[in-house]
Amino acid sequence: MKRLFNCIALSLFVAVNIFAQQQNDGRVAFFSVVNNQSGTMPQAAVSALESKMQQMATTDGYGSAERCDRFVIVAKPLVVTKDVAPTTPPRINQTVEITFVVGDVVENKTYASCSLTLTGIGINETKAWSTAIAKIKPANAEIKRMLTDAYDKIGTYYYANCNTIVAKAETDAGLGNFDEAIASLIDVPNICTDCFAKAQQKAAEIYQRKIDSEGASLLSKAKSEWSASPDSIGAQKALVYLSQIDPNSASFAAKETFELQISTKLTADERCKWEENRRRYNEELKLRQKAQQNSHQRKMATIAACRSVAEKWAENQPQTKVYLNW
Repeated sequence: MKRLFNCIALSLFVAVNIFAQQQNDGRVAFFSVVNNQSGTMPQAAVSALESKMQQMATTDGYGSAERCDRFVIVAKPLVVTKDVAPTTPPRINQTVEITFVVGDVVENKTYASCSLTLTGIGINETKAWSTAIAKIKPANAEIKRMLTDAYDKIGTYYYANCNTIVAKAETDAGLGNFDEAIASLIDVPNICTDCFAKAQQKAAEIYQRKIDSEGASLLSKAKSEWSASPDSIGAQKALVYLSQIDPNSASFAAKETFELQISTKLTADERCKWEENRRRYNEELKLRQKAQQNSHQRKMATIAACRSVAEKWAENQPQTKVYLNW
């Protein structure tokens, strides 16, 4: 039966360095969500189960995603039996079944599943559920089998659809949707080595086109500001745009030439202030360039930039709703 429910945004650690993020380091990453539409579980127990599901993924070497963008682990709780002992306070003794399903919300596919039957005891429902959830071992054989089966099917999907994914990204980039194109490519996990490498290379190519396009646009805006006001005020407005041009953009050399042209048109006092602002920007630029002294570092910096683009694009997208047939 088809179930529909909204993904609940999880509060996970967000690293400053994009490479440190679990969901972005090339591993298959799963978003954990509990289907509690029936209100079977207290909210505190839902949070505990989501945390346990994140452990299930990371213990087996996968990633734990903070957004519901593609791969998910969904849990559906069910109370099988429930006895309330007439003590003071009352004591709840219940048997519960938790069914886990791993799936792809983009393709609306269920890859694997397993069910665990657990017992929990407590003076209230939250404690009874908590004791049951505590018995879930991330290294449980059934859980490992489920994740392994899902992993194999995800690999098969990327092996079969790699060319389609790359072609769609190229089409998106051709329409000027650079961020969306990069995001779709960066989303490819390293489960399929060839596809991962192809996607990373294409993402870097599209990123270059993105910064070239943005650089040309920024240079044009800077020239417009200067043309409208060829004085210190126009120079400062132009610099706002010029300082945003990526040093790897094809427009960077033209940007430096234009800055020199502006400088020669200013008075001595105006030139002094202009050069001071340029100096601050250039110092920041030199620090970035120093960090990319060899080709490997430049490549890694480009991929990091692609990941940053993908992350920002994803943040502006609505959370995916989960449709899984199970």
